[in-house]
Amino acid sequence: MPPKRACDCCNIRKVRCNGHQPCERCLKYDLDCTFLRKQRKSGPTHLRRSSLLKIWAHQMSAAGDGNTDTPSISVSPSRISRSLLRKVLLLYQEKLYGIWPMLAADDLLHQLDTESENRETYALITALCGATLSHLNLAIPDGDEAMDSDQNNRRTPLLLTAELFIQESKDARARFDYMEHVSLNSVLTSYFLHIFYGRQLSRSKTAAFYIREAITFANLLGMHIEETYMQQRIKERQIMRKLYFLLFMTERYLCIRDGLPTVLEPINLPTTENENNPDLVSGFVNLVTLFSTPDNDFFTKWTAQGSHVSLSTKQLLLIQRELQLPLDIPDCVNDIQKVDIVATQHWLRSLAWKLSIQLGYVLPGTGRQEMSVAYPVKIAQDALRSLLPLSTALQVHGPGMETKVYEITSAVADSILCQPVEEYQSSALVVGPRETLKGLADLLFSIPVMNSELRPLVCQKLERIFSASSIPLVLGDDDSGMDELDTAIINQDDHDLDLLQLDYFGLLDFF
Repeated sequence: MPPKRACDCCNIRKVRCNGHQPCERCLKYDLDCTFLRKQRKSGPTHLRRSSLLKIWAHQMSAAGDGNTDTPSISVSPSRISRSLLRKVLLLYQEKLYGIWPMLAADDLLHQLDTESENRETYALITALCGATLSHLNLAIPDGDEAMDSDQNNRRTPLLLTAELFIQESKDARARFDYMEHVSLNSVLTSYFLHIFYGRQLSRSKTAAFYIREAITFANLLGMHIEETYMQQRIKERQIMRKLYFLLFMTERYLCIRDGLPTVLEPINLPTTENENNPDLVSGFVNLVTLFSTPDNDFFTKWTAQGSHVSLSTKQLLLIQRELQLPLDIPDCVNDIQKVDIVATQHWLRSLAWKLSIQLGYVLPGTGRQEMSVAYPVKIAQDALRSLLPLSTALQVHGPGMETKVYEITSAVADSILCQPVEEYQSSALVVGPRETLKGLADLLFSIPVMNSELRPLVCQKLERIFSASSIPLVLGDDDSGMDELDTAIINQDDHDLDLLQLDYFGLLDFF
């Protein structure tokens, strides 16, 4: 017997029909019981991704109409299963803990279990998961919990993207007044939202908002005051210090890149006491030390207020000499963390040299290596020697790594352009400036493109240094940057090169 369906009258009235003809309701009201309406096609057997997202959006919107005064709720806020959250948290622990060494996956899962009705906990965990997947360029399959059907009706697991986790975090936050209930989790959540948006050049203002929000929350909690840490247990104290310095380093990086003013000052460094991964924390402290070496005046010079700050030759020399000291990086630190430390060291050295140029401290014939035109070549050689063995780890990092390698490459190109040809020509037994530049250009073009504006700027300088026939040597078997460089590099005649070598102070035009 075919399944019963509602007659036309019951369907229009949206009431239950017994499926007979005539049905009970049509008999009662003396209606003509017909089945003329075309039956709609039923939905898919399995839950599709689009349907799942609509359901979640509706549920979150409906729940948001309630009380928003407290982060606690009467039902669990979780829309993404614990098993999926666990998968991503373990990825974070394995791949990215060295970069964000604050949280342990097991602690977060325990927090989720014991505080399952807390929106703030869920917002933090989903923000961290979104930042992790974005940083690793991954999406995670949802197993059998939801399925997509392709054109051939084959069942494939639903892929949960970083964007979905981030939206979950923001939706959870929207359901309570998170700005008035500030906690350490508030700072962490805003920081990871910044990380996610910071990888998207088109969302740079959103990223800047979230890092400012995180810094404001940190200030409200007194994280810039040493006495605050004395009131915390050792474990919370360590998390707070590491988080504070992540904000500190991020703010200083954005100051250089975007000219945003800094507000955070250095505090006491985190220690390896009671740490499960003391060597990773040692690597983190290395990175913090690098960012702490230049003082606030150095960073203010990159903002609109820079003209009101004086920076002497002596100050810049001291910064350079501290930055060129060998780094004590533990052997067990993973390559992702190592490459961050190494690139940051030589990036800061290049920036200090650029400031020296801008302030007129770099002069021909100076006896100080750090104040010479050729100093970026030394920086670049040191950088290339350290980065080449770690080239694979460059791929994992976000736009900050691309920017740092670009700045080092740009500085050595500027240095070459401002020296007579005989100064930078090398013998077959010596790796000279142009060979070093080739190596750095190769590294830069191997990094995934985050900022499409940087490569053309490098190409403009490369075309003034190399002939077209020499450029492919930089790229090896990788064609990803070949077309870009081949179209940018042109032959330069001897007359132009002679004029270029005479135009020493033309270097200022590059900045």
